Amino acid sequence: MATVGERIRLIREGLGMGRQEFADKTGIPKGTLIRTEQGQNAPQVSVLIKIADLWPEYAAYLLTDKTDVIQKKAGNIK
Repeated sequence: MATVGERIRLIREGLGMGRQEFADKTGIPKGTLIRTEQGQNAPQVSVLIKIADLWPEYAAYLLTDKTDVIQKKAGNIK
């Protein structure tokens, strides 16, 4: 099971975005994004909400790791 930070990274990669582009799109500071993806800190609820607001189709995966919706688009989730 992937951590929330890993799921955020997989969503970002599945969308074909680099960290800077994802940070710009979401308003999440790039440093926060890096630390979250690397598991150095847990994401704040506001970070999860920003991602889910922009890509609601990934909300369930982001929070539960229980859906294969992103797998169909990204093709790189175990």
